[in-house]
Amino acid sequence: MDLTPVKIRGKRKRPGTAITNLQKALEASSSQSKRLRPSQKSLKLKKNTETAMPSLQGLPQELLEMIFLYSMNISLPRASPMLGRKLSSKAVVMEFVLRSFYNTVDHQSNYRDREVTSDPVIQSQLLACRFFTWDFFRAYVAKAHSSYIQQRGDMWKDASAQPLGVEAFDGLWPFKFMKVTYLGFAEGFHIPEKVLRGPWTTDKASLLYVLVSVNGEVDWEGSMAGEIAKAGLGQAIRENNERAVAALAVLLGVVQMISTSILRQAVIECGCNLNIVRQLLFNAQLLHQNLPKDSLDFYDPALWRWADAHEGKGVLLKDLLRKADKFSLEFYLEGEEGTQANIVPFPYGGAKFDPRNPLNNVGREMLVRLYKSYGRKMTVSPRRRRLHNEEQEILSEGH
Repeated sequence: MDLTPVKIRGKRKRPGTAITNLQKALEASSSQSKRLRPSQKSLKLKKNTETAMPSLQGLPQELLEMIFLYSMNISLPRASPMLGRKLSSKAVVMEFVLRSFYNTVDHQSNYRDREVTSDPVIQSQLLACRFFTWDFFRAYVAKAHSSYIQQRGDMWKDASAQPLGVEAFDGLWPFKFMKVTYLGFAEGFHIPEKVLRGPWTTDKASLLYVLVSVNGEVDWEGSMAGEIAKAGLGQAIRENNERAVAALAVLLGVVQMISTSILRQAVIECGCNLNIVRQLLFNAQLLHQNLPKDSLDFYDPALWRWADAHEGKGVLLKDLLRKADKFSLEFYLEGEEGTQANIVPFPYGGAKFDPRNPLNNVGREMLVRLYKSYGRKMTVSPRRRRLHNEEQEILSEGH
C-alpha cells in the first residue's frame, strides 16, 4: 500500500528545482537586456550629439559681445530673452549707440566737408528703445564729448576754448546746444512715438525738444505717430507743459496741422496761458495762408468772444491774433530778449533761424523756407489730409 504524500508548510523545495527557476529568471533578464542595449546606445549617442551642437547662447560673453558689435544688428538681442540679457550691459549698449551715431561722422575733417554715413533707420530704432531716455541721452553726449576730445586732442592741446559738452544742454537754450556738432544724428531720423505722447514729465519734454531741434521728423506715412503727436499736443496744453507744446507746435506747424480747434482748446478750455498761445500762433502763422478759413481762422468768433469777456488777457490775445493773421508775430515781443524772456525758446537756432533777431523780410523768408523744406519731408498722405479736414468740420459744427 502506497503512502499518501503530505505537503508540509515551510518545507524547502528540492535544490534542483530552485536552481532551475533562478537560471530561468537570469536567462530571461539577460535576453531582455540584450534586446534593449542597441536602443540605449542610440539614446546615449543622440544625447551626446545634441549637447555638442553649437549655439549663440552657448558662446562666451566676450565673444558674443564682439559678434554683436561687429554685426551692428539690433535684432540680435531681440532674438531671445537670454541674448537680450547678455547684450544689455551699459557698456555694450553705449558702445552700440556710439557706433550708430558718433562713429558715423568723420570728425577729422571740416564740418562742411566731413563724410557722414549715419543710418536714420538704425538711429530711429535705437531712439525707440526703452533705455533711450533723457538721462541716457546726456550720458551719450558726455561719452561722445570724451571721444571727440581724445580723437582731436592734439588740435586742442593748447587751445583756450574747449568744445562744448553736456553742459551745453543745461537750460536747453538752442543757440548753445546747437553748437554741439559731433553727435551724429542722421538726416531724416524719426522721433519715437514714446516721446510724442503724455503724460508729460520734464525729462520726456526735454528729450522731445532736443530731438526736434536736431531735425527729428514724424513718420506720417508709415505709422500713427502723426495722430499721436496731435493727441500729445492736446495733452501738453491741458497739462500746461510749455516745452512740450513748443516742440509739438513745430512738428505740427510744418504740416499745417495747427487748427482753430487747437487754439480754442488753449484759450477757452485751458485758460489762455499766453506763452503757450504764442508758441501755437507763431508756428500757425507761417503757412496758414494756404489753409481754408474753416481749418485755421485767427478771427474765429469763439476766440474773440472769449477775448472780449476777459479784459486783461483778452487785449493781449487780440493783438497776438491780429499779428499772426498778418504774419508779423515775432517770437519775442517788444522789450524781451532771449535768455531774459519768460518763454521756452523756439527749438531752432543758429544758422537755421535765430528767433532773437527781428522777423524782417529776410527772417520771414528764411523761416518760411525752413518750414517748407521740412514740410516736403513730412508730407501727409491725401487720405490723412482728408480725414483731418473732416475732423475739423465736425469740430467746427460742434461750436
